[in-house]
Amino acid sequence: MVPQTIGALASFLALVAPGIVFELLREQRRAGPKETVFREASRVALSSLAFTVASTAILLGVHALAAKWFGWKLFADLNALVAKPDYVKQNVALIGYSAVAELVLACVLALAFDAVLARRRRQPRSLGKQSAWVKVFREDRPPNALCWVHVMLEDGSSFFGFLRSYDAAGDPDTREIVLEGTKLTYVGEPVTGGDEKKTTVIGRDWERVVIPGARIRFMRVQYLDAETGVRVDSARRPVSEDAAPRTPAVAAPETP
Repeated sequence: MVPQTIGALASFLALVAPGIVFELLREQRRAGPKETVFREASRVALSSLAFTVASTAILLGVHALAAKWFGWKLFADLNALVAKPDYVKQNVALIGYSAVAELVLACVLALAFDAVLARRRRQPRSLGKQSAWVKVFREDRPPNALCWVHVMLEDGSSFFGFLRSYDAAGDPDTREIVLEGTKLTYVGEPVTGGDEKKTTVIGRDWERVVIPGARIRFMRVQYLDAETGVRVDSARRPVSEDAAPRTPAVAAPETP
């Protein structure tokens, strides 16, 4: 029972492997809403079947030519495999080698077909799957720099502060961002009441503020040197030689 179960599992994985390879390659170049599990599984199954049939046909053709011209038996004989019950026991190594060769060739065909499609459609090598939060707060942040963040809320109020932490994944509406620093600043109507917007440095009394993603209208980010507090640019942002001096937003914040 166990060998048969393992063999069936291995056969299933070998069958769907080309489709999985192709689908993973296509996802790197495809941007769009997430599809249902049924559609994704159907595409994997169909592409796996197509690549498996193509690789099997190629191997059978090579096997027939080699047997006709040179008398070589490069791969398992499909007719004998079906017609002779003892063929498997007598040719275990040859059948295993043939299965591996078919799997490798099917995956190579998937790679080649993906490369042809990408070239014809002029698609980029890959599309980043990371959220904008990860790119801005982690990937674009220069070495030895802190993120000074301006968060504008839906009601028009704002918070300025150093990035403490944030949710890197998930639905943007369920994420949270945490700001901190002695210069943590609130711009908006006073919590105690009043219609006039005021700028209040709340970092002296409050260590951190937690802001839910569902309340955020937009965010702006600056990178400040951790030692000097001077603004620095990410490597992805070109700066002209005649650019104006780069100063932090609001009163120059002290590093936390």
